[in-house]
Amino acid sequence: MKKSKSGSYSLKLLALICFAAVLSLLVLLRVFNTESFLRWYSRYTESLNSFESWIETYGATPLAVVIILVNYVLKAVVPWFPVSCICVASAVVFKWYEALLINLVGLSLLFTLKFLWGRRFGGGNAEKILMKYDKAHRLVDESKLGSGMVLFFTRVLPSIPLNSVSCIYGTTGMPLWRFVLISDAGVMYKVISYIIIGRNVFDPASANFIVPFIPLIFLSGLIFLSLSGALKERKAKNKSFTDIKKG
Repeated sequence: MKKSKSGSYSLKLLALICFAAVLSLLVLLRVFNTESFLRWYSRYTESLNSFESWIETYGATPLAVVIILVNYVLKAVVPWFPVSCICVASAVVFKWYEALLINLVGLSLLFTLKFLWGRRFGGGNAEKILMKYDKAHRLVDESKLGSGMVLFFTRVLPSIPLNSVSCIYGTTGMPLWRFVLISDAGVMYKVISYIIIGRNVFDPASANFIVPFIPLIFLSGLIFLSLSGALKERKAKNKSFTDIKKG
């Protein structure tokens, strides 16, 4: 019980940190738009722009594409760089449409490998946790209506592990092609946001760099808050069940 309470408070704290970060970014946008800051910042923009041109000229090679795709394959096997880092790094090197295509191919590989892993070996710890929540398990089960929509939203929302979701869906009857198609569609918003960040990484004081962080962090905060509420609800149900048994 104490562990559940502690978990609920930790999730609330994470949500609070996310909301504070969003507020801080909004303040930064205001500060970065002042005349005094822009005057100071202009000294560094020329060198940043020249470095960006050099990266685009000499970094966008077939070898770089292979390295990015290998990173996605490795992520399916071992804990590796977050997808956000891979997307941002690729956008630094390639043009936005090239980065989008490369990352969608890489994510499709990642989704396929973890889906097949789940189909062969089961959903692992994530499935065991999910089995404790009957409503959640019924939503994911492909034999029930709306599981495709649930998959789509798990891909749209940040802070939900991609690999765990893929393994769980590997245990359902969903066809692989449909799983990958829905997953790619759901993750598109996040990938585009990361690519925008990567394309503007050499202009970190710009709204184009800062704004994409805001909805991603805000949605993460909402997820942590929702999970905290779910933990409290489960704790209340367990307590009432224990009281009934004692009675």
